[in-house]
Amino acid sequence: MLPIDDVLPLVCQAVKEGQSVVLKAPPGAGKTTGVPLALLNIAELNQQQIWVIQPRRLAARSVAEFLARSLREPVGKTIGYHVRLDRKESASTRVLLMTTGMFLRRMQSDPLLEQAGCVILDEFHERSLELDLALSMTKRLQTQLRDELRVIVMSATLDPQPIAEFLGDGVQSLDCPGRCFPVEVMHHETNPRDRLEQSITPLIIQATRETEGHVLVFLPGIADIHRVSDVLANHALGTDIKIVKLHGSLSPSQQDEAIRGEASEVRKIILSTNIAETSVTVEGVTAVVDSGLAKVPVLDSRLGLTRLQTGPISIASADQRAGRAGRTAPGICHRMWSAKTHRSRREYDQPEILRGDLAASVLMLATLGEDVDDSFVWFTSPPEHSIESAVQRLRLLGALDSSNRITSLGWQIAGLPLDPRIARFAIAAGEFLPTKQVAIAAGMLSEPDPLDRESANIANMSLPEKTRWIASHPRSVSRTFDSVVRQIEQSVKDACLNSPSSSMRADEAIARGLLAAYPDRVVMRREGDPDRGVMVGRRGVQGLLALPYLDRDAEFLLCYDVDGSRSESRVWGAVTIDSDWLPPAQLTHGVDVDFDAGRETILCRSVRRYVDLILKETPIACETNEATAERLFLEAIKAPDRVVPDAAPNDENSLAACLHRIELVQKYCGKSNSGSSSDLESTSDIGQWWAEVCRELCHGRRSFAELRRAPWKDHLIGRIGYDFWQRVQAEAPTHLTLPSGNRVRIGYAVDRPPWIEARIQECFGWHETPRILGGRVMVQLHLLGPNRRPQQITDDLASFWKNTYGEIRKELRRRYPKHHWPEDPQQATATTNGLKPLKS
Repeated sequence: MLPIDDVLPLVCQAVKEGQSVVLKAPPGAGKTTGVPLALLNIAELNQQQIWVIQPRRLAARSVAEFLARSLREPVGKTIGYHVRLDRKESASTRVLLMTTGMFLRRMQSDPLLEQAGCVILDEFHERSLELDLALSMTKRLQTQLRDELRVIVMSATLDPQPIAEFLGDGVQSLDCPGRCFPVEVMHHETNPRDRLEQSITPLIIQATRETEGHVLVFLPGIADIHRVSDVLANHALGTDIKIVKLHGSLSPSQQDEAIRGEASEVRKIILSTNIAETSVTVEGVTAVVDSGLAKVPVLDSRLGLTRLQTGPISIASADQRAGRAGRTAPGICHRMWSAKTHRSRREYDQPEILRGDLAASVLMLATLGEDVDDSFVWFTSPPEHSIESAVQRLRLLGALDSSNRITSLGWQIAGLPLDPRIARFAIAAGEFLPTKQVAIAAGMLSEPDPLDRESANIANMSLPEKTRWIASHPRSVSRTFDSVVRQIEQSVKDACLNSPSSSMRADEAIARGLLAAYPDRVVMRREGDPDRGVMVGRRGVQGLLALPYLDRDAEFLLCYDVDGSRSESRVWGAVTIDSDWLPPAQLTHGVDVDFDAGRETILCRSVRRYVDLILKETPIACETNEATAERLFLEAIKAPDRVVPDAAPNDENSLAACLHRIELVQKYCGKSNSGSSSDLESTSDIGQWWAEVCRELCHGRRSFAELRRAPWKDHLIGRIGYDFWQRVQAEAPTHLTLPSGNRVRIGYAVDRPPWIEARIQECFGWHETPRILGGRVMVQLHLLGPNRRPQQITDDLASFWKNTYGEIRKELRRRYPKHHWPEDPQQATATTNGLKPLKS
């Protein structure tokens, strides 16, 4: 008995009643194998097929084989599967295991899924982009066209409630308890500076000594698997221990060897990526060693580059991995991170739809007539910029038109079981090359390691050279790669693409095909630096000289293999192209307007571009037009202190002073006595008014020098109105009359109160500090000595006369005896020059 057996009657009843089901069941509960078999005898399915969708090929094949064995039948009869490169299905097949990719392709060719009576989306907690798309499209089909279609979503860890709410009313949400042997989890703090293979190897050796079963080791990538394998090979592990590898690039037979049980007493150390995290049960595992890392694809939407990024797994994934040690017996799990670090990890992995490349998904939706911008309902909505990036990329490929409708070329691309870029390459190169050569080149673009490890090293060859070499050495490639090539070749033939219309050298044909597939990877070498270049998107690239097959004098390149993880991308694969090949639709010629900050003037250039890559630019004479005016305006408002005429803060004609006076009147005086209000009085952002004046004055001008000579004040008064300007003149005057009869200028600045500068003798007779702005603001007094240097700064003149003047008088009277220093300044007569007044 498995835990799922207690829930199966409820699942079957829901399916009979036409309800959708969301089932949460932990690893080992038996959901993947139990649910499909339980549905076989439900009459309401009308003998239609039960499709079980798996994220991974290995899981789809292994589950199909297990179910077929349980029925004592060969695979391909009642139980079948369909994965990339492999399909076993017949007219009598009732349960069909398939990968998510195959499911989406079937939906593309048969939008109604007429063969399927029930769709089971398994391992939904992995939240791959294809799984999210599969759920959204199945929901759409069920809601709009096939309400009798049953949908079951199964997950080991996710909360079923959001999924049930997405599927709508009448959804049966079930939770199945698991059954797992106890697993002792141990955390180990390791030095992050140590290499992974050095840190994890001692834990692997320790695990082999602590248990008698197999040891399953989770590593982030294939390269890590090879490095750990090499380190383990130098240790005396014993003759009863065998090191095996498990990852998605292995052939089916190699993957089966890793997961199936051994008849002998040989124990395995299974070095695996996260392919073994879900669905696949590796028999006899009693110990897990977890690096806590995984490689996930992350899209740089600005560049259209997808890179594999190694990062920490979530708590849910860590629990899944640990559970592999307790499937058949009590086990142990060594984690290569501390318990404190574990608590700080994300609870669940981030859905791929929030970080992945959406081009294939957008193209598929276009084949179904869906509007990806508005009407299509996602389970998790992707970021808007990712959709925009995918649409832009598909337009560059020619798959979508300007209205985002699929083109005839887009239908051809969608008809091939390849990534849109690879499909576009196959179509373009197929115009000039035999299908076999096209398939080999396309296979190398999609498969990371086509050669057996023992084969000759062709890493330093160009893609055309590799294509020729593999074509003449067919036995040098792995069986997986050979199968990929055969499938691509057959797909191109099935799509009835045109045979080569003319002969062309393979080098040029492949280069032209790459340009069609990667139009956004055109690179122009930097002048004087042949190792570096600039790519479409204005991204820098480097490492061109490390590719020996490239012509170091070639100006234009197509870099199809680029690492986008650095500030400047590293190029791993490129071909030389001719600028005459660039598609005319992406070539533009125009005039660029820029501002030279050093010369404070507008510069104009005639520019020829491919997309946004500048191919050629020539300086030209600037005309005063809207573009130059706008560019000058943008610079002017960023640097007002460099533009404002007569920018001395105490200059009454200073624009800054005028603006500040207006702001002060607005702040302290409000509306006029008549109750009327100008537009300015109701606007709090004085900077907005200055910007509008600035924009007006920039028309017809090309430099800051011309702006400084413009009639700023007249435009400002015209903007705010003459009546309000008169009020500003009255409430925030530019000058004050001193008791001496002299007029002094009032200074205005944003970061300080209004102020005047005056000799002490000119202020005799003033009892109180003068005020402006309706008496609400005191003017700060800078009281000067005979040498015009400040002796006191105050906004309380009465206090100065009473408390400070006497001390200052003693010192200044000694130094300047001819000047007027009365004992009672408040009753004294002010003088215009500071000297003693003449006796009458």
